[in-house]
Amino acid sequence: MSHELSRRVLALGMSLVALPLIVPGVAAAVPAIAPVDLGTLPGDQFSQVVAINGAGVMVGSSTPLETQIKDHAVKWDARGRITALPTLGGEQSNAVDINDRGVAVGWAHKDANWNQAAVKWAPDNTVTALPYLAGGDYATANAITDSGIVVGSARAANGTIHAVRWNPDGKVVELGGLPGGEYGNAQWISENGRIIGGTAADAEGRHHVVRWNHAGVITDLSPGNPRSTGNDMNEAGVIVGSATDPIGNQKPVRWERDGRMTWLDWPERDSGWANAVNEAGVVAGGGNLVFGTDSPVKWNRAGTRTTLSTERGLGNDVDRAGTIVGLENGIATKWDARGTRTVLGALPGSEYSSATRVGTNGTIIGTSDNENRRWHAVYWPAK
Repeated sequence: MSHELSRRVLALGMSLVALPLIVPGVAAAVPAIAPVDLGTLPGDQFSQVVAINGAGVMVGSSTPLETQIKDHAVKWDARGRITALPTLGGEQSNAVDINDRGVAVGWAHKDANWNQAAVKWAPDNTVTALPYLAGGDYATANAITDSGIVVGSARAANGTIHAVRWNPDGKVVELGGLPGGEYGNAQWISENGRIIGGTAADAEGRHHVVRWNHAGVITDLSPGNPRSTGNDMNEAGVIVGSATDPIGNQKPVRWERDGRMTWLDWPERDSGWANAVNEAGVVAGGGNLVFGTDSPVKWNRAGTRTTLSTERGLGNDVDRAGTIVGLENGIATKWDARGTRTVLGALPGSEYSSATRVGTNGTIIGTSDNENRRWHAVYWPAK
C-alpha cells in the first residue's frame, strides 16, 4: 500500500526519557538488532527516511545544519547507501513515497524563487516534473502505485488548492471537492488505483476526512464531525485517525469501507488517536492514558483496545502480521501480534529513537539522534 509518508513521521519529542533497564511488570528486553545509520549527504547534518518499498529501497531527505529547512531528496538502496536525487533546478526537494518498481515521488523547486512542482524519479534517478493544473503554478505528490498512478495536490488558476491524480501517462485529473470548499489533498491510494483517501475543506474552511472513487467523485466521511484528521488508509479504503468528541477532545476513530465512522475504544477523558491500519483492520496508535503521558496501544477489528505499555510512547505503524512499531520511553520498540516487546535500540550515544514504519519485507525504518544530537534516518534490517 502506498502512503503519504510525511503524514506518518511523528514529531520528535525531546522530552521523552531514556529507556530504563527494567520496566515494572514487563520482562526486560534486549535489543536484538541495532539500528543502521543511513547518514546524510556530504555537508548535511540531519536526515529523515519516510518510505520503503518491497525491495528495501528507501527515500526521504537530507538537510544541512545551518537552516534545517533546505531539504534535499535522497534515496537509499537496500544496503543503506545514499544517493542524492536531482532537482528541477532549484535547491530544495523531498521524496515521500516509492513503489515496488523503484519509482519515487515528491516535490522539487524549479528555481531560486521556490516555485514548486510535483515530481517523480525513475529507478535510474531521472527526474520528471508532473503537469500543473491549467493556469496553476504549484503541486506536490504524496503517493504512487506500482502501476504509476500518483496522487497529491495542485493549485488551480484561481489560487485554490485541489486534490489531484496523475495517470500513468502523466495526465493530471482534478478530483472533486466539498461544496464551497477551497482545499483538497489526496494523501493515499489503493494499489489498484480505485480508492483515494485524503482531506478536503468545507465552505467554512473546516477539514473533513474524505474518499474519492476512480472517477474522482468525493464522499465526505465525517459530515457530522468536520474537525477530523486521517492518518492512514489500507487497501480496502478503511481510514484511521481522530475526530472531535462532544466535549472537544480528539478521540481515535476508524472510517469503515462503507463510510461509517466508528469510535475506537477510548473511555479516557483525554485525547487519543489512531496512526496506522493494516489489511485485517488492526490499528496502531496511542494517547493520554495518564495525564501528560502518551502510551502505545492497538485496537482489533472490533475496535477493542489492548494497551501495549503504560510507559510513555506511541504505536506508529502496523504490518500485515500485526507487528506494531513505535517507541517506548524514548527508544524505538516493536510489539509482535501477541504483544511481545522487543527494544530496537538507538545509535551509539543516543538518548532517543523512534520506529516509524515497517516495510513489507520486515525492514523497519525510523529516526535516532546521534552522539552530537543530530537526527539521522536509520533502519533495522529484516531478520
